[in-house]
Amino acid sequence: MEVCSDSVAELDYLVALDSALADDKDIEDDEHCKAGEIEKRKAVTAMHNIFSMLTHYSELTGRLVCAKKCYGSVTGTLNTSLNISLGRIKQSFILTDPHLPDMPIVYASDAFLKLTGYSKNEVLGGNCRFLSGQNTDNSTLFQIKESIRTEQPCTVCLLNYRKDKSSFWNYLHISPVRNASGKIAYFVGVQIDANGDVQIDANGDKSGGKQVLSPAMRHLSAVGAVKVAVRSSSMCASTSK
Repeated sequence: MEVCSDSVAELDYLVALDSALADDKDIEDDEHCKAGEIEKRKAVTAMHNIFSMLTHYSELTGRLVCAKKCYGSVTGTLNTSLNISLGRIKQSFILTDPHLPDMPIVYASDAFLKLTGYSKNEVLGGNCRFLSGQNTDNSTLFQIKESIRTEQPCTVCLLNYRKDKSSFWNYLHISPVRNASGKIAYFVGVQIDANGDVQIDANGDKSGGKQVLSPAMRHLSAVGAVKVAVRSSSMCASTSK
């Protein structure tokens, strides 16, 4: 049995309506524009809260929550050009939004899905704590929380779990990502499987005698590519207004 909320669809409509109004050439009052952005953020936050409740309901009842509309809403916080740019990055990484409750994942690369065994519908809108398990070190998790709180990058190695419950040592790098105005828009987490690590060349492909990147350089390479994508996207968005 699938459970869907009409409220989610209504919120999607409100967000789309607000965006359309913001593009109206007759709207010139800055205060109204700012109010529109605030209302849009409130609508997205409300959507995430509904999705969290539906997910909790599914865990209690064993019934499947239909996440298609919710998934569309979460990815809707990223514009099309940013999604395309991020899709070109071949490494395993996720983007989380620190401005929404519980810092939900708003983007997950194909390599991340392959590494963890989860689908996008299962990942987007959730917090990355689902990768933790019984033997995940709490002190390392605290270190990650502190780096996010202080808005500083950090690199750790912690035990994580895939969807099939198999464990792997995750060589993880987390870094804030700023938009063109210098404000933190997201946090990026780049994962490397320390158990079955494969040498990767500078193009993100398996090494075939080419010059390879160290894990630290692979972290920085992915973070750099994400930062360029986010800043370029925010610059395009600001100039199109």
